[in-house]
Amino acid sequence: MLRFGLALVLALGASVSLATAQSPAQAAAEAAEAFGPRVGETAPALSVVDAEGEARSLEGLMGAGGVVLYFNRSLDWCPICLRQTLELDAHVDAFEEAGWPVAVLTYDPAETLAQVADRRGLTMTLLSDEGSETIDAFGVRDPIYADPDHLAHGVPYPITFVIDRDGVVVAKFWHEAGLGQDRGYATRISAEDVLAAVQSR
Repeated sequence: MLRFGLALVLALGASVSLATAQSPAQAAAEAAEAFGPRVGETAPALSVVDAEGEARSLEGLMGAGGVVLYFNRSLDWCPICLRQTLELDAHVDAFEEAGWPVAVLTYDPAETLAQVADRRGLTMTLLSDEGSETIDAFGVRDPIYADPDHLAHGVPYPITFVIDRDGVVVAKFWHEAGLGQDRGYATRISAEDVLAAVQSR
């Protein structure tokens, strides 16, 4: 089941001592809270370009309310990421009307994003963080892929931030059950759930 907020089971390298009285759920909540900026914190700046190679800023992406920023793995080799982005693209107008435009950020090169957008008819904003600088600034790099020779080295764990006009994170959407080999990345929050949340603000 997908959950809104701090409900993701994340293994960020910290182990829970057997001496502690924490339940797995409590440990997961603490790990999730530390993964990326917390609700109420200011979001880092972006160091990204769009699919056309143009530099984009957080402020420049915003509508009347702010922006919904999706971190995703790859639109090149990750079919789950592509499926989620296609679903999201069908709701672009509704997000715009609500005052919260959406953008998807991956570590793919801008040229790759342009090819995917053209092939799939995507109209939404796609952002390239080829060197994972923004991914690291947000603190959402998937630590499972530490080997620099791995195809997925530098990808973010799929996560969504709702950022208001002041640059403050006002909501986070997590995905259930773990990193990497635990396939938490395979279960995604629906576009309808995120849209409903921003429409209610």
